[in-house]
Amino acid sequence: MSSIGIEKRTASSGVRGLTLDPVRIRSALGRWFMFSDYGAAAQRHMAIVWSCVLGYVLVDVIWLQGSRLAFAPSNWTVLLQGVAYSAFAGVFIAVASGRLAGDHRRPAVLLRRVLLLTELLWRTALPIGGLLVAGALLTYLITAANLPARDDVLADIDHLLGFDWPSFLQAANASPLVVKLLVRAYNALGLISELVLISMVLRRRGDRIAEFLAVLSLSTVAVCIGMALVPAAGAFAHFRPAPHLFANFSAACEMWPFYRSFVALRDGTLSVFDLSALDGIVSFPSFHTMLGVMTAYAARDTRWLLIPVLAVNGTMILATMPVGGHHLCDVLAGAALTIGAILLVRRQSTATPIHLQHAPAGA
Repeated sequence: MSSIGIEKRTASSGVRGLTLDPVRIRSALGRWFMFSDYGAAAQRHMAIVWSCVLGYVLVDVIWLQGSRLAFAPSNWTVLLQGVAYSAFAGVFIAVASGRLAGDHRRPAVLLRRVLLLTELLWRTALPIGGLLVAGALLTYLITAANLPARDDVLADIDHLLGFDWPSFLQAANASPLVVKLLVRAYNALGLISELVLISMVLRRRGDRIAEFLAVLSLSTVAVCIGMALVPAAGAFAHFRPAPHLFANFSAACEMWPFYRSFVALRDGTLSVFDLSALDGIVSFPSFHTMLGVMTAYAARDTRWLLIPVLAVNGTMILATMPVGGHHLCDVLAGAALTIGAILLVRRQSTATPIHLQHAPAGA
């Protein structure tokens, strides 16, 4: 079944060709935004997602007016291209699905399945793109506010927990094999996240995708609140380790590249938000840790995928301290906030929907 309201009129109508049905267009919009076809829980999850996206946009627009940060004009070209590509993809999938709807031949059935999977992948990418753009802009605005850094507090808490970051960095740096594993695991986060999402798409688990997106949305809100309440440059900036303490790491990768953007935003030398040159600038809480926890949770019912995801993400979370330059507090906070987001979403999933009560017949 096509997801857009395009239908052929019969010959008796006297009009040939295609016509748009407003009712089916509204239904299609419900599908595109994942509100209508995966159950009440998914609908509630997507309400969270789109509320977060709209909330980000509203805060960004208001904050930009009084910020020294500017929105690069080239961003509008990128955004308009994204909208155009999305619209083209939606129309193409809808028209192609409609043309194949009555064809029961094996190639047509296979093509319909491919189109359905492509549509679900596209519908998954839409809110992620919105969260990425609007959420990243908010992290830049928060950093550009140049709030007092609290790395000393985070380092003191680490010390109370018995964790010494420079000693951990030196111990990890001592083994080239450990360095190689940590660097590769740290850089594999994007690939692992994509594999988990594609796995859910291939299994047509739109309900699980909506759940993942809700957890992601709440986690990004927690990130922005956390970095506003506890601004931090990171353990590497606080401790300023001697080069020999991370010599093997620096030979394997560029160390802590986000710090340049972080400092430039705070001192005003970086005054333009440019989508073509985005850097992750979040130190507290660790967003790498958050993604590691939520992708492992999303893969929980796929054993063949869960085991490697746990192995890679567990290694990646360790790598956030020497490779990402995070305090232990950043990691613990990231994990705790994501678990909290998961519990909130699970509680919403099991909420009893409200139904209208009908009076008994003859009452």
